[in-house]
Amino acid sequence: MKWSFHLVALLCLLACRDPNSYQPFDPTKPDPPAAPVLSYPANGWKSDLYVYPQNVDFTWQAVPGAQFYQLEVSLDSLFGSIGQSYWHPRVYQPSAADSIRYCGRYFWRVRAASSNWNDYTAWSDRFWFALPNPAR
Repeated sequence: MKWSFHLVALLCLLACRDPNSYQPFDPTKPDPPAAPVLSYPANGWKSDLYVYPQNVDFTWQAVPGAQFYQLEVSLDSLFGSIGQSYWHPRVYQPSAADSIRYCGRYFWRVRAASSNWNDYTAWSDRFWFALPNPAR
C-alpha cells in the first residue's frame, strides 16, 4: 500500500508544471491570454562583442494582467538540457538581463503567470541569438 501512495505522489509531481504552486482548476477564473511577444534580442541577432561574460538584455511585450514572467535562455533549442539553461522563474517586468559566460547559439522564450488565470500563458515563440567565439 505504501508504494502505491508514493507512485501517485510521484505521478502528481511529474504532471504538475510547478508542484509548489499547484491549484485545482477554478471555473470562475478565465483562461490565460496569448503568449508574450518577444522584442529583443531579435530572432537571429548576433553580438559583435568578444568580451565575456556578456550582458544580454531581454525585452518582450507586456501581457495585460500578468503578475510575473518566466524567462528561459538555453543552448538547447528544445530547452531540455539541464546545465545548459539560464532559468529566471519570477521576472516582474517585461524585461530582464542575463550575464552569459560562453559563446554559442542561444535560444530564449518567455511565458506569463497570474493568480487570476487558470494557468500560465503558452510559451512565446522561440528566438535565437549568437554570441561570437573570441578565439576566432
